[in-house]
Amino acid sequence: MDRIFDKKGYLSEILPAYEFRNEQLAMSAFILERLYESENGVIEAGTGTGKTLAYLIPAILYCLENDKKITVSTETKTLQKQLIDKDIPIVKEIFSTYFNMDFSFSICLGGSNYPCRMRFEAVLRAGKVHAGDLNKFKKISRLFNSREIFTNFDLNLPAYLWDEIKREGDSCNAQRCAFASGCAFQMARRQWGQSHCLVMNHHLFFANIASGKTYLPPFDIVVFDEAHSVEEIAAAQIGFNLGYRELLDIVNRFRGDTRQSLIQNIITNERLRSRCIDSIAKVIPEINAFYEDMRKLMPEGKNSIRIRDRVASGNQLIELLKECMTLMAEADRGIDDENPWRTEFDIARGKLFNYIESLASFVFQHNANYVYWIERDSDTLFGDVSLRGQPVDVSEIVNREIVTFYDSSIFVSATLAVDGDFSYIVKRLGIEHHKMLFLESSFDYKIQAVLYIARDIPDPADGAYNEQASTHAAGIINLLKGNCLMLFTSYKTLREVRKIMSGLIDYTVYSQDISSATDALDQYIKHENAVLMGTHSFWQGLDLHGDLVRGVIMMKLPFAVPDSPPVEAKMERIVAEGKDPFYGFQIPEAVIRFKQGFGRLIRSSTDRGIVAVLDSRILRKSYGKYFLKSVPECRIVHSIRELEETYF
Repeated sequence: MDRIFDKKGYLSEILPAYEFRNEQLAMSAFILERLYESENGVIEAGTGTGKTLAYLIPAILYCLENDKKITVSTETKTLQKQLIDKDIPIVKEIFSTYFNMDFSFSICLGGSNYPCRMRFEAVLRAGKVHAGDLNKFKKISRLFNSREIFTNFDLNLPAYLWDEIKREGDSCNAQRCAFASGCAFQMARRQWGQSHCLVMNHHLFFANIASGKTYLPPFDIVVFDEAHSVEEIAAAQIGFNLGYRELLDIVNRFRGDTRQSLIQNIITNERLRSRCIDSIAKVIPEINAFYEDMRKLMPEGKNSIRIRDRVASGNQLIELLKECMTLMAEADRGIDDENPWRTEFDIARGKLFNYIESLASFVFQHNANYVYWIERDSDTLFGDVSLRGQPVDVSEIVNREIVTFYDSSIFVSATLAVDGDFSYIVKRLGIEHHKMLFLESSFDYKIQAVLYIARDIPDPADGAYNEQASTHAAGIINLLKGNCLMLFTSYKTLREVRKIMSGLIDYTVYSQDISSATDALDQYIKHENAVLMGTHSFWQGLDLHGDLVRGVIMMKLPFAVPDSPPVEAKMERIVAEGKDPFYGFQIPEAVIRFKQGFGRLIRSSTDRGIVAVLDSRILRKSYGKYFLKSVPECRIVHSIRELEETYF
């Protein structure tokens, strides 16, 4: 590793701007040792460590020398793109130039990102192409004939069109498909199987586990970058989310009173067709009634409620859906494989089967390790009501399917430890047979950052908090002339503060409560001196260098909402173990999120700015020390006047 990372090493010869960092070298040597010892590793590497090269180089070198394969899993698309476009090509150049070694790599995407040739041809045969879409279909046809691997990222098709031709896992059968040899997805999978290194996101990684590891080819080593989010994503991917509109869409594909009806186009037996139409006609009002019953369970002003007991009103719906499935199975035996509607029938039938399985789990509360709840996005009649279920504790699953399954698993993030202690994340993820490494950031926070902590501000539970916190925030924004990121723990507070601040600042505000997170961020980047307001997704993953962020303002310490069903279930589990859920769950979760928010400010050695915490509990409460000790040491001030004197 010294020959590569040293001040006059191989990296310095390839990268003109290369800066030697002891932390990067230490991390690479640590990982190489873990791999040769067949151990697992847990690493916190502060911002500026150069962690991607620090894990890629030893991991790929080990795999090439030992005929192994590696997967790198990340949370964000930004990091995936950086790995594929920048970091892995650097590693290839080093290995080719200095070691006479080569390796292949691929990015893995979910199957619905790929087009399905069979569905494409079925759309053409069924005459479902609109005149305005002809040119788009001609382009797709050319790509299919070129036998290239392509996805919707290459096509950028509108959703209505892509939904007609995208691959659907419930119906994809390579053995039966006439187009398998030239299928973009199957070609991609063959490429994955031949690659030394695979790059994917955590969602796909855990979707593969949920499918019984049938989606991805085998590999030996896994590196989780952005590992702080593994637990949350694992639970969501292994669990289910049953939307009202999703079920209606599935059932409506079979309905007998439309031109696109699968029943009308695929079932030739009149008696069977009539029975299927009657069955669908009975189930639709039952779906409406059941989801309306679920909506009525929601308390006024709340968007989620936990379900602890069996849901008796779901029994009838499950029986009617099973009756539909039985009839579809009977119909399946009489369908010709050449029928252009065959693929669509298989897709809808597969989706219905999966829906029934998850619905039965929700209704009958099958899994003792699951938390079940209802949530909605609005207060409308059915209001996007969803039925949710996911594991309370993923440690056994992660231990069984990852930690003890692969030769080595490496967990890396800038935010894994609480006051230098990894015990929380190790327990939550069931990590064993491991060693740990803590590396501080190589940035000089005493020079680059100022931490502003408001003393004279009410407790967040006080009715005067929003007004006074807004005044403090406005003072900082006006001092810095915009380019500030404001982080909130709830949409309710965000909306109220945004309205208050409209009369306190003259800078344009882009907010997650009035547009999507992506749109708000895009607009913020395009407009100088703006203010960006956001909740959960903005606390982590944002990588805005230089003058794009001069100030990060955390309104409240980021404690998880205690009555959120998943949070409540985790806290109950900790109580059942005889432990304190506040210190056993709330504090470590909040500290890790706090560190993520703090890390949005300094992204390079030339960045400088202000982090503001508008929550006096960090000073008043005994637990405040856990937050302060978990971030790099920097100058601390308590007033705008001090800030002016210190920062400028």
